[in-house]
Amino acid sequence: YHRVLTAFFRLVNLISKGDIVITQDYGLAAMCLGKKAIVLHQDGKQYTNDNISGLLEFRAIGKKIRQSGGRTKGMPKRTVQQDLDFESVLVELLEGVTS
Repeated sequence: YHRVLTAFFRLVNLISKGDIVITQDYGLAAMCLGKKAIVLHQDGKQYTNDNISGLLEFRAIGKKIRQSGGRTKGMPKRTVQQDLDFESVLVELLEGVTS
């Protein structure tokens, strides 16, 4: 866990405003948003200052459930549609940056 945090902090120190970060980790997404990066989930959903608080809260609730001995559902198998959605969002984002 310590190595993951170290990697996250190093990444955050390397990014600049407008850089694109792709992650499924809400904590990393929040730190990157703080640096004014553009942050995408691997499914193409964009993390924003408007939605990150709710996502972090959802993560905290899941952690409490697991710590109390409960179980949470894992991620379902990735679909072709998720790949297409991500590709579409990323291409649109990159075309906007380069034009």
